[in-house]
Amino acid sequence: MQCIEYFQRLEAEGQGWELESRTREEIEEIESGKGSSSLYAKRTVILNNLYGVDIDEGAVEICKLRLWLSMVADIEDEPSEVEPLPNIDFNVRQGNSLIGQLDTDIESNEDGDSDLDSWEVKTRFEDVKEAIKKHKKAETSVEAQEWRKEAEVRIEEHRDKFDEILRREFQDAGFDDITIEGIREWSPFHWPLEFADVFEKGGFDVFIGNPPWDMLYANRDDFFIRYDEQFRTYPSEEKDGVMEDLLSNPEVAWEWEDYKESMETQADFFTQGDVYKLQSPVVGGRTMPTKNELSALFLERVFRLSRDGVKVSLLLPGTIFGGVMGKDLRMHLLDHTDVENLIGFENKGIFEAIDDRYRFAILTFEYGGKTSALRGIFNQRDMDIVYRIEDEAVNIPRDVLVSYSPEGGIFPSITSQIEVSVLEKVVEQPSLGEDLEEAWTVDMLTKEFVESTDKDRLLTSPEEADYPVYGGKNIHQFQYDNTHTDALDGPQYWSRGMYDPPNSAQYRVREKKFNRGNLKRAIYDAFGGSETRKSQVQFVDELLEEHRSHGLEEEDVLLDCTEYRIGIRDVSRSRDERTIIATVLPKDVICLHTINTFKPFAIEPEEEHLTESPLRSPYVRRFTDQELFVATGLLNSIAFDFLMRTKVETHIVKRELLESQLPRLTDGDDWFHYIAERAARLNCYGKEFKEMRERLGGIEAAVENQERRELQAEIDAAAFHAYGLERRDVKFVLDDFHRVESPKLMDEMYFDLVLEKYDLVDQKGPLP
Repeated sequence: MQCIEYFQRLEAEGQGWELESRTREEIEEIESGKGSSSLYAKRTVILNNLYGVDIDEGAVEICKLRLWLSMVADIEDEPSEVEPLPNIDFNVRQGNSLIGQLDTDIESNEDGDSDLDSWEVKTRFEDVKEAIKKHKKAETSVEAQEWRKEAEVRIEEHRDKFDEILRREFQDAGFDDITIEGIREWSPFHWPLEFADVFEKGGFDVFIGNPPWDMLYANRDDFFIRYDEQFRTYPSEEKDGVMEDLLSNPEVAWEWEDYKESMETQADFFTQGDVYKLQSPVVGGRTMPTKNELSALFLERVFRLSRDGVKVSLLLPGTIFGGVMGKDLRMHLLDHTDVENLIGFENKGIFEAIDDRYRFAILTFEYGGKTSALRGIFNQRDMDIVYRIEDEAVNIPRDVLVSYSPEGGIFPSITSQIEVSVLEKVVEQPSLGEDLEEAWTVDMLTKEFVESTDKDRLLTSPEEADYPVYGGKNIHQFQYDNTHTDALDGPQYWSRGMYDPPNSAQYRVREKKFNRGNLKRAIYDAFGGSETRKSQVQFVDELLEEHRSHGLEEEDVLLDCTEYRIGIRDVSRSRDERTIIATVLPKDVICLHTINTFKPFAIEPEEEHLTESPLRSPYVRRFTDQELFVATGLLNSIAFDFLMRTKVETHIVKRELLESQLPRLTDGDDWFHYIAERAARLNCYGKEFKEMRERLGGIEAAVENQERRELQAEIDAAAFHAYGLERRDVKFVLDDFHRVESPKLMDEMYFDLVLEKYDLVDQKGPLP
């Protein structure tokens, strides 16, 4: 359709300014053939249907100029249709659309009086609308200029009352000293006043926009360009020098400080006020701090400006759909709009000025209703997909969207309908962090030792050391050293034992655990400490003194490394050979922050434990020996990797891992012994696991490469069955799995072997 295509072209050529359409009647009339010409159609649409707002006055003028030039260009094709260019000063306006009033129906004050008297509310600024209407219909430049000035005067007459309401909003957010003059420095945009003729009819019907992708902060590029037009183009070091020279002027220095304070106040208003309510979601019981991302604020603003039936199309950064800060925005989107399309892109040659790893999306929705299934597609690299979206979009059921990331509310980056089918089955399993009765649990991941702060406890040679200190490069799937591969590094660090506290990594870890107070808190909660007025320290020390004659001591803290435990490599990418790299670690070793470990113990104190010194009985293992290895096998499986690859960027995020679904197999479940035995044989090699091999009944470790390859393929095959995936699903996952040039394991022969094993165990069942 001609006018819609014109909208799209304007959007593609725009400078980030917003377009809004008031009504569609005239557009439909023109498209049905009642309009006289394309030039007339364009003129009518620009004058009566296009509205825009931008904080940058220069961008506003450029926008108006482009609209005029687009009509001038068409005059050459239709010289008989020459008419005066339309007056569009009140179509495209300068202002801060994130700050200002949205409603004309202003609440009454304590005395029952409205800030806008009843006549003003009823007529909705008839004087303003009259002046704007006469300005638009003026046939001479003199007449247009006179009515433009008159309209601006009338708008200013009403602005005071809106600004006063806005000032109270700032005061409610804690800014008691804010003044009207200070607020006006931010160019607040009062929508029903600036677009009075539109709001008379209920507001806009369409929103099209490309909000800024920046965070709200004092940006030196935005400030110093006032004094040096080339400032943005300078390299960083040159900017430092230019900035230093400019700040040598006391007036510029004062204005720079004033600008920074102004930006901080605006940021605090967005964070602390009641105007924006979807910017600080609660995830995992913790309120996420807002980052004041402008795109997120604009999306919430569009929600507020919309009413049922309004169409919206926005170009947004990928963090809105894949970042934790966007959780409440995504839930509002699902609960209050009907999402028509969501197209996610990887920036591979699309925007040259932006990093090619950057992700963004085009979101289209109709406000009102509820999204039962999201139509979309992700990881696209070609903009032509926007023309094929009706044919290529996949339907993602709401249940999948909600279950995929129950805490973070993240949308999965899905590229095909069969991927949706696979994901539907995967997310039926319990999340890793979900507390299930009579099943092993994962309370949390922990980082044991931070190299940068405690490096004095580390040795660079095994001489005079008692144990290694592991980093992420020292482990791989079912491998805790380089016995079976040359691709793993040996330990970079070692350390001394508990007998040498100043030089012991173990001793430092125990100090930190004691100071964090997990044991103390467990005792306090278990024996009713919260019912007293005593502090945790006082209550626990008095309780233990009563039972064993002394309070809590560091020796009461049991280190995780006294038991075999699961470690997961922290650094991970979806384009690596494997995203999740897990292994069972030997006893005694301490891990650097590049390895996340599962806590092997829960703390469950009982009264008979309180006489012990040191306390040991309160520490209860979270995993049996077999559960430890079934968990490791499932974590390392291709099936779980398939899920995690949709979430991981560069590091394992604890929340994303713990909310991801994993079959919680226990003794008696199909595939439990099958997976546990094979994972143990892969992991329990060497003298470090002699004790564990005996605990498991004298199992024999797999040391030959081909045998290890077969066992891991059998684990992958069994994990697919544990997830309930059918052969078609399995083949899709294997075919879709990212290939690397020099795989350690995942070559084409291995993928074929996994499918072969899947078919074999499908026939024989979960035998030992």
